[in-house]
Amino acid sequence: MINSVVSGSGRPKQAAMAAAAPPMEHYVQLLLHRKWIIVTVFVVVTSLIIASVQALPNVYTAQTLILVDPQKVPETYVKSTVTGSVRDRLSTLSQQILSATRLQKIIDELHLYQAEKKKMAREEIIAQMRKDITTTVVSDFGPAQDLQAFRISYNGTDPRQVAQVTNNLASLFIEENLRAREQQSSGTTEFIENQLQDTRKALEEQENKLKDFRLRHVGEMPEQQSADLQILGNLQNQVQVEGDALSRAEQQKTLLQSLVTQTAPVVDLDSGGTDEIGTHTPAKTGPVAAAVPPKSALAQDRAKLNELLTHYKETWPDVINLKKRIQQEEAQEALAGVHEVPAAPKVPVPPPPPSLTAAKTDPAAVVAPPQKHFNPVLQGQIEAADAEIAKHKQELQRLSRLVANYQAKLEAIPVREQETLSLSRDYEMTKQHYSQLESQALSAETATQLEFRQKGQRFVVLDPAIAPEKPSKPNRPLLDVAGAFIALIIGLVVAMAPEFFGMTIIGPQDIASAGNLTILESIPVIMTRSDQIARKRRILVAAASVVFTTAAAGTILFLRFRNQI
Repeated sequence: MINSVVSGSGRPKQAAMAAAAPPMEHYVQLLLHRKWIIVTVFVVVTSLIIASVQALPNVYTAQTLILVDPQKVPETYVKSTVTGSVRDRLSTLSQQILSATRLQKIIDELHLYQAEKKKMAREEIIAQMRKDITTTVVSDFGPAQDLQAFRISYNGTDPRQVAQVTNNLASLFIEENLRAREQQSSGTTEFIENQLQDTRKALEEQENKLKDFRLRHVGEMPEQQSADLQILGNLQNQVQVEGDALSRAEQQKTLLQSLVTQTAPVVDLDSGGTDEIGTHTPAKTGPVAAAVPPKSALAQDRAKLNELLTHYKETWPDVINLKKRIQQEEAQEALAGVHEVPAAPKVPVPPPPPSLTAAKTDPAAVVAPPQKHFNPVLQGQIEAADAEIAKHKQELQRLSRLVANYQAKLEAIPVREQETLSLSRDYEMTKQHYSQLESQALSAETATQLEFRQKGQRFVVLDPAIAPEKPSKPNRPLLDVAGAFIALIIGLVVAMAPEFFGMTIIGPQDIASAGNLTILESIPVIMTRSDQIARKRRILVAAASVVFTTAAAGTILFLRFRNQI
């Protein structure tokens, strides 16, 4: 029985006690008072969590390690045309292999996600498979910055399927890498070959332009300047020689013409002539008395002189001597034609015609013919001199044209030099570019053969995937411990929940703390027989609950770890 009499200590003291917070012993006693509630909640929640964890499906993980095998042939001999780091290429390959088409093909071939197909859409299944595939870079193969190995893993519920899918993914990575390298190398080679063909056509066009330009301007090229100067000098010498020869021929002609006027007329017995009185003398068919010196030696000397003048100057000793000899022969020939008139042989003279007799008897009937000087030797020499003068004039005209032509060529050389430099510069640049492309095409073709023969950089399976025996998740021990901790928290919350609505009185001291009453006396609990029986039943039920929970947990743990025992 609790007495409600208030002590004389006053209301301020009681108000202060009522406002004070419950001591820590109150909460400890409260937990002890409600220990069975905490235990019951803990056991029930823990059992449920453990059962739920055990009901989770096993997830197995298969892994394969792929090594980046470097190029077999040193790059100093054959340089690969496949550029870029392995990390970038691995990222590109991952995007290609994890495409919806590739993953759907693997799902259909291996009959994956059969249960998910009944309740999930195709896009959701592909997204789930992408989540189950993991590509991890392995960086513990040395200090090199570039990628040297990577790992492919796949999660699934069937160990054998998981290993098969992982190996298929590894094969796809290897095949796609080889295909990508071959395509890139072939594309590089094809591009360089196309550029080489275009450059070859441009080079041929440049060669034809330069060739046509040189053919159109023969003798006007800078490299032909020395030859043009030499030819021009020779031509000028020939012009001088021809000019001197022309002067000599004209002087010779003048000399012969003067001799014709100074000599007496000479009868040409071969062609007929006139006598002293102007009568016509018929031409003789028989032997005549005129004897002409031979001209063969003089003609030979003149021909020899012309030949020497084509090679030597007039100051050459042989030329001077030959000129003197020709002058002497010409003088002798002229004198022979004037002073050495041969006597005609005596032949029977026929009787004169009547008209002539009449003329003699009648002097008035005789008409004296005009005086005419005729020397066949000098006339022949004059005609030869005229022919020689014409020949020299014609040769001078030809040489003058050649001199003018070569002078024009020499004047055009600076212009042609600039044009040639422009064409040669374009040709050399194109030729250099063509040589570079030829070298690059050869290197690219060698690199392509290297890739097709799989001697370049490639992916090699170092550790193939095998069927796992132990699931990778869920981590049941960790989940069980976490579930037990959560169950304990829930039990404490349930036990302390009434305190949020008001203070629970579990002992006499709580009355003094909760109100302004003074405890005079406390009467202990009197246990009747029925109370004792009820208490024993509660204890038995609690014990049975603990035993049942323990047995259930043991059974679950046994089923969980029976494969490991």
